[in-house]
Amino acid sequence: MYLKRTTDEWKYAVKNSCPYNSGLQLKRSADSCTKRRDNDLHRLLFMPNGLPDGADLAYYVKGQKLLGGYKQGNGIVCGCCDVEISPSQFEAHAGMAARRQPYRHIYTSSGLTLHDIALSLASGQNLTMGDSDDMCAICGDGGHLILCNGCPRAFHADCLGLECAPESRWHCLNCRDNVGNGRESSMVRPIMIRLKRDDKASDFEMGGCVICRQHDFSVVKFDARTVIICDQCEKEYHVGCLQDIGLFELEELHKNKWFCCDDCNRIYMALQNSVSAGAETIKTSLSELIIKKHEQRGLCTYEGMSDIQWRILNGKSRYPEHLPLLSRAAAIFRECFDPIVAISGRDLIPVMVYGRNISGQEFGGMYCIVLIVNSVVVSAGLLRIFGCNVAELPLVATSREYQGKGYFQVLFSCIERLLCSLNVEKLVLPAAGDAESMWTKKLGFRKMTEDQLSKYLREVQLTLFNKTSMLEKTVQPGRE
Repeated sequence: MYLKRTTDEWKYAVKNSCPYNSGLQLKRSADSCTKRRDNDLHRLLFMPNGLPDGADLAYYVKGQKLLGGYKQGNGIVCGCCDVEISPSQFEAHAGMAARRQPYRHIYTSSGLTLHDIALSLASGQNLTMGDSDDMCAICGDGGHLILCNGCPRAFHADCLGLECAPESRWHCLNCRDNVGNGRESSMVRPIMIRLKRDDKASDFEMGGCVICRQHDFSVVKFDARTVIICDQCEKEYHVGCLQDIGLFELEELHKNKWFCCDDCNRIYMALQNSVSAGAETIKTSLSELIIKKHEQRGLCTYEGMSDIQWRILNGKSRYPEHLPLLSRAAAIFRECFDPIVAISGRDLIPVMVYGRNISGQEFGGMYCIVLIVNSVVVSAGLLRIFGCNVAELPLVATSREYQGKGYFQVLFSCIERLLCSLNVEKLVLPAAGDAESMWTKKLGFRKMTEDQLSKYLREVQLTLFNKTSMLEKTVQPGRE
């Protein structure tokens, strides 16, 4: 029995010199090649420079969100079971296993599918985390901002010396310098990826009245359960608890600064005086350390070695002359660290540098310590002092251009001398795994136990980050 072929089918078979069912075989072969190409493409998502861990993901069908999760390692942490699974399994958990197209239906927070992101990575496009800043990178204020099309930074036209905002796509000076020749045609705005959460969710009890350990407080009226916070150590106290132990008799909340003890008052005044005093020249012994480092690396020691200063800045104080230095410090932190994303989705680096408060997280007590070489900030650290007991150093970094030249050691030495002069007992900091040995072996820190960390957190709100260990060091006396 012979099958009747149409004229067009005969033409196709003759033209391709293949059996009658060749069309089906060719289609299967093409599908197989497409699948192999897609598999190779999708692997880019899980490579080191691919989709970052913590990126928000969701499975959508016809605009309806069926399941949420976030990227982790080589898979997706599923919102329904909190287990890391493959994209195919994530699709199955969303009830769509029959589709077999997870990469085309799992979306990032930027509205692109995983397949779209993989295509962008294959074409060399960069990914960046978070949205554009909502504060000026120069002065730290909000308002009408010009957004850079090459990075998350934003600027006021006045701070840039511009009379009005550019009408076309615009890139900041830093992005133009990185690309070279400033050709906008060669620049592509990175795809924005929102992380699920990068600041550490603490399982420890935090906050509450230092005296009674309770978290309740009055808002409507001033009474015994009204909470007052020390403007230096940031510890919380019930007004009634202070009265019960005979420490303070408060009839109303202070309109100006309030300190829980003389030590906090002394530390606050000393820091404010240092901020107002301006830059200080580093000690000769520290200059010699830098010279030694240069000689060890075979670098030319520049003549302006005496022009090395360190300075204490406070973004909350809003001194105009501090703003360009704070902007440079923020740029160094962004250069050296991944974005630190709060629960709200905002990048915490500029918030911490400029001493802002967001979503219940307060950074008004944060000071920025910078090392300045020939009028250029080369190294910076963020410091917060919780009274005499403890200070924290959540971020410290040196610009890549100046690393390995002794500047970090000098900055850290200046910070230690400052803490020593204020009689602060302990310094704590969060350290990532690859940097932990440097802090412990070279700088004398030790890893905290959970009990030690819990004890600190019952009184002060330390800055904690995911995938870091909390380290502690006793400040050595006699280093003023």
